[in-house]
Formats: sequence, C-alpha cells, structure tokens
Amino acid sequence: MGNDRTAPDFSLEASDGSTWRLSEHRGRVVVLNFWTVTCQPCMEEMPSLMELAQILEDRDDIELVTISVDRDWETVRSAVPEDSPMTVLLDPDRSIVNGKFGTRLFPEPWVIDPDGFIRLRVDGQRNWSSALAIDAFEAYL
Repeated sequence: MGNDRTAPDFSLEASDGSTWRLSEHRGRVVVLNFWTVTCQPCMEEMPSLMELAQILEDRDDIELVTISVDRDWETVRSAVPEDSPMTVLLDPDRSIVNGKFGTRLFPEPWVIDPDGFIRLRVDGQRNWSSALAIDAFEAYL
C-alpha cells in the first residue's frame, strides 16, 4: 500500500452466496474485521461484533463486514449464525486479508471512510458494541 491510504478494492463471496465488492459501498463507513474460528480473541469478541451488527442494522451510513479466513462456510457458521445481521465474507486462500491488507494476526479491524480511505487499523480484541466504538466510527462520516 505504501503511502496510498486508499483501501484496496476487492470482492468476495458473502454468506448468502452473493458477491460483495468494497467499491460498491462508497458513501458509508465500512468497518472490516478479519478473523478466524481458531483465534481465541476473535471468538471472545464475536458477541460484541454481533451486537454491533444489530445496533447498525438499520443504519445506511456505517456497515460492519467480517472476513473469515476459514476454509469453508460450515466452519464459519459454527461461530456466526446464518440469521446474523452481520455481513460475513469468506477468504479461505487469504488473498485479500494477507495479500491486499497484509494481515497475519487476528483479530484485526480496519475502518474505511466514505471516500474509501483507510482511517484506522486496530490490533487485537475490543468491545465493539460500546458507545465509544460507535462514536469513533461516526467521527469518519
């Protein structure tokens, strides 16, 4: 990425079988969370991510997107129920997570502003459903 703070565009399969493309979500803050079921901190923060997804469900200005590097949807669904309001994408070959974002340790959330610029990268587990987290996302609107 060098000095270019523009988030790399990508497309991945979503849990509903559709294709999700980052550039199609310009105009909103996109919170990307990279994770895997074999990561204990990822699993510990998952309830707060699901709660955040419920909080954001009716908003059209902030979107939570999780990208799992697990091998298949069956593995992912062991951690995230199918009826979750969270957008879940699958990157089993890690071409996006490692290849485009350089992430190797999980969890690692990134915040991308409405213009497509990377504004924040966080290392490690957090409580994402807190008012403080939501205020931080809103600061990029």
